[in-house]
Amino acid sequence: MLVRKNISLDNKYLKKLQPLLDINDGNLSAAIRDTIVLTDTALKYYSSVDEAIKFLKESAVSPEDKAFIPDEEYELINKTILEWLFRHTRGRIADEELVNELINPFEVHDMKELEGHLNEISKKNHWDVRISISCEDIHNPESAQILFSNAAPNSRAFFIQLVALFLANWKRLDVENVFRKANSTQVSFKKNLSVPSHELMPGIRKHFGYLDIVCREIDDNPDFWTQLMYTYNVERYNLVTLHRSQFEVFATGVAPNPAKIVERLSKQSISEMELKDLLIVVKRMYLVTQLVKNIELSLEPGKESATIIHDFRNERVISNLVDYFSHIFIENGAKFTVFSYASMIVFRFNKEEPERGSDYYDLSEIEDPEFRENDETEDLNVGNAMN
Repeated sequence: MLVRKNISLDNKYLKKLQPLLDINDGNLSAAIRDTIVLTDTALKYYSSVDEAIKFLKESAVSPEDKAFIPDEEYELINKTILEWLFRHTRGRIADEELVNELINPFEVHDMKELEGHLNEISKKNHWDVRISISCEDIHNPESAQILFSNAAPNSRAFFIQLVALFLANWKRLDVENVFRKANSTQVSFKKNLSVPSHELMPGIRKHFGYLDIVCREIDDNPDFWTQLMYTYNVERYNLVTLHRSQFEVFATGVAPNPAKIVERLSKQSISEMELKDLLIVVKRMYLVTQLVKNIELSLEPGKESATIIHDFRNERVISNLVDYFSHIFIENGAKFTVFSYASMIVFRFNKEEPERGSDYYDLSEIEDPEFRENDETEDLNVGNAMN
């Protein structure tokens, strides 16, 4: 049923109706019907016309942004949720497809163009990250400094990782150093041609992919790692982790030689390692195994020492522990003296030849007052012929 009404409209409202009049070929009645339908829909979700207008203004997409965002490719997401996602994916390497989606290498030809391209991407995606690139050769840089400023820390870190991955493939640049501040992050890049193009740059893994291997292992075998972490947590980490072959030898009452395992995990030959580097590797590896409670190092040149703290009480076990670590240092060719206490084993190193020959490691009595502890001190002699 049609109802005819006389209405009065100010000219400014007629101008606002003009887009609808154009759509409806100048039919005023049709334009008003469209207006009523729009208003009815808005009031179903908002308490007033003003509230609906406010929302539309705040969420409006400019024609430029609309052209940039293809249909069904992007989703709106709350910034707090996005920051949470970035925070809980830190340490994981982004897939190559993400990098390719963000930066097209065919659109940039040098580092100067890359700077403008990255700032444009940040602006269009509303990431609020500003990028400034500094390098001597914009076409084939040996090194570069990039300053990333503004944006939330985790959002900024994710954007930096994508740029680092792009530079690794595009210019063979690896991350050398990362300097983080409250509102900015400066990243130093340096050319690295020693890494094959299909492998991840070591600097990127160190600064941005430090959890990648861990997360991939958990994803591949979640039941195993969930149970393992639960067990460690319940037992308060009072568990010892050893290679199966090492455990088998230990079970016979003999100390195995861990040299090969140390070399395999450190990817270095023990005999070619500097003593300082070897001590650091030993501490890092064996604190994780929980074989000992702590390892304290002194790395002063010429006065290196390693103090191994344990809570074993059985003398044979302690003796085997001394032999176990001695194997590593003998393999390195280091000259050392070792002292054993109730809960502590001390290795002292020196570059001078022992008085009894190169095949003998003198474990003589301690003369330093700081190491005299009643009668519990036990001096041990270890030779290269240890079994």
